Amino acid sequence: MKRQTTRWMLLGCGALALAAVIGGSAWALRPPNQVTNKVAVTMERTYQNPMTLAEEWEDYGIGDPYILRYNGKYYLYCSTKDWRVGVKAWSSDDLVDWTYEGLVTEEPLTEGAYAPEVVYWNGSFYMYTSPAGKGHYVLESDSPTGPFTIKTDNLGLTIDGSVFIDDDASWTFTHAESGGIMASSMTDPFTIETGQKLNTSLGHWTEGSMIIKRDGRYFLTYTGNHVFSKGYRVNYAVAHDSPVGLYTIPENNPIIISTADDFNGLGHSATVLGPDMDAYYIVYHNLIGHSAEGPPVRMFNMDRLTFNGDKMSVLGPTFGAPSEAPQLPAFRDPLGTTPGTEHWEQTDLGEGYTAWISKAAAGERFTAEFNAVPGLKASASEGESLEAIISYADPNNYRSVGIDTKAMALSLAETKGGETKIVHSAPLPEGADLDVLHALRVESDATGTRVYWDGLLRADYEAWAAQAGRIGYRYPDESSPQLHYTAFSNEAGGSSDRKAVKPLPGTMEAVHGIQEEAADITISADGTPDGSSAVRLAKGAELAFPMNVKQDGTYLVSVMAARSSAGARLQLSAGDRSVTSTLEESDFAPDADWSKIPLGELNLQQGTQWLTIRQAKGEPTLLYVETAEVTKVEEKTAVVFDDNSTFGDWIEEDGRYAVLADGKDSKQFGGDQRWSDIEVSFELTQTAESLGEASLLVRTTNESDFPDQVVDSFMGYELAFRNGRVMLRRISYEVNEELDSALLELTNGQAAKISVRLKGAAIQVFADGNEEPLLSHIDRNAFLHGRVGIRASQTGWSFSNVNVSPVR
Repeated sequence: MKRQTTRWMLLGCGALALAAVIGGSAWALRPPNQVTNKVAVTMERTYQNPMTLAEEWEDYGIGDPYILRYNGKYYLYCSTKDWRVGVKAWSSDDLVDWTYEGLVTEEPLTEGAYAPEVVYWNGSFYMYTSPAGKGHYVLESDSPTGPFTIKTDNLGLTIDGSVFIDDDASWTFTHAESGGIMASSMTDPFTIETGQKLNTSLGHWTEGSMIIKRDGRYFLTYTGNHVFSKGYRVNYAVAHDSPVGLYTIPENNPIIISTADDFNGLGHSATVLGPDMDAYYIVYHNLIGHSAEGPPVRMFNMDRLTFNGDKMSVLGPTFGAPSEAPQLPAFRDPLGTTPGTEHWEQTDLGEGYTAWISKAAAGERFTAEFNAVPGLKASASEGESLEAIISYADPNNYRSVGIDTKAMALSLAETKGGETKIVHSAPLPEGADLDVLHALRVESDATGTRVYWDGLLRADYEAWAAQAGRIGYRYPDESSPQLHYTAFSNEAGGSSDRKAVKPLPGTMEAVHGIQEEAADITISADGTPDGSSAVRLAKGAELAFPMNVKQDGTYLVSVMAARSSAGARLQLSAGDRSVTSTLEESDFAPDADWSKIPLGELNLQQGTQWLTIRQAKGEPTLLYVETAEVTKVEEKTAVVFDDNSTFGDWIEEDGRYAVLADGKDSKQFGGDQRWSDIEVSFELTQTAESLGEASLLVRTTNESDFPDQVVDSFMGYELAFRNGRVMLRRISYEVNEELDSALLELTNGQAAKISVRLKGAAIQVFADGNEEPLLSHIDRNAFLHGRVGIRASQTGWSFSNVNVSPVR
């Protein structure tokens, strides 16, 4: 392998991200203008959301999907259609091609089983479900495909129970509640203690929770508000100290939402490790049409997750276009019997021992997994050991992770020049049964080696930087372990996040750009607003993103940049299109260390290609890149409000809009969600009877309305008028933030002429023809495109002459 010569600085959580470019395989994705041998972006295997599986519940589909990964296979479970009995399951080797496994339980109590989830622990499979939403039960089986039998009485606790097992083998149960997810400790798989409400709320009913742990962080996903709302969505939160502690809610929420007519109601997600043992995927359902019994049918979806420090992002949600399928391991063998000579060779690694070594070798960064029933005798005087071999060069030079039955511990050993030394040990979880199947996963990169037992991190040994080599097994001749699914990939620590083909439109972390080998790039977590890492570019450095454009169109590309980037210049290019942009001081929000700044627009064609951002001047520091399809307004045009986006009772007479009755919050939206830089003008009239407030809504997306939804069910800006004040708010469903305000007295019965100028992240409000803005604001995390709407709850307000024009 060619030694890395790039100047790197590793600070904070950027260290793991950088591991992605150290292995040689990462360079297979260099953009065409960086290598002599041009390489096009390709997707070897694809799938497309929504997916349809065999034997879905008729007239219902797949709702509340959950996936268990066990022994190299995936098992999908979903909610049971009302009035039906049993839980259906499917299996897959790759998360794309699914085989129906039948009903895994037919217990009468499972009629209408809500959101079944299955965990594996110490030889048993435990299912948690809430039949018809009437409290939880625990079912148990010795197989992921059942039969599961009921083991508890009704445990109560509303719906959507989910179990998380921490690295210390402690169990946590989360479930749905109004105003936030509830969390409880568990003393065993069947006992749930009194819980507490977490600070994870979608402002109303909150459900569909799940916790995963990655890189020492707890990531909690949750859904709300009502399963039949178009605005059903997925949020996430992150905690560092405990799965039941205080969570931080990152500002890139919601991570899954769409209210489009053909793709909406996205939610109740679950997260699972991908086949390459490095990438993560999130599954969820969407709603479509109506069943014969009334409710919408639910369909199954999956998208790629990426991570950057405290930030979790979804490459999506995607629909209606092919997406890159999960990558498979570089090597995999289901085994189940003695290793075959096609993939393995027997090797002498000491008298009295049997050893099998793979013919294929892992690279200088890898994740390997060994599934086996150790079958060892804990009573042996010296303690028997089944060893997983890694970084095998020859019989005298390799590493191993052994299961010491006497100490009931994992032992990391290094053999150099024929001499073996134990370098680190870690206890197995208390009560570990070595006569059942366990998964030993070893993740190794430039930062060290991490060892997982059944998904729990048990050893983190920084002294073992990754070494290339083959993998294998070593065990005493008199023992009889059962060897099962064994695999390795040349990815570790999230390195595959860089290679993932990013859907466009969408958002990409700057650290996930593939970097030129000779580039001058610094990656740092210092001073970022969300605990993620940023990238500083200097001396012609370039970030390149493999991407898949959903459809032909004009796309606005923006970056979240540090204020220190003011004056820097960036060149943006894709295909044969290029634009150069300077990050002006005036682009940054006052008193903000970071701001989202539009770089320019590119006309792109559908399909895979490279998006590159190249430093042309200065040393810009970038956090992420955002892309969105946009369109121009060519001339002054009246906003036509959409009947499908009219919520509440409105009356329209001669171009004047007002609500019919007092007391109900009413909204209607119109125009094109691709509108970006525009000027909106309108007339607002208030009568003496006007109470409450009236609002103009701009740059809105994902609008919805439902009785059990939060009041502010849209994403965008609200310009509200009340009691002689005008207030600018930034709204993202349950998150309502006032950005600025000004005084504006309205004369009863007289129309006030208002205009709103939207250019980039800047918002200016003008009244009654005055040239000086009444209000001027730059939003550091701006919405940059969307529709226009009006809002009122009292009959005394009316809107007229609502027009949109090109920005002056």
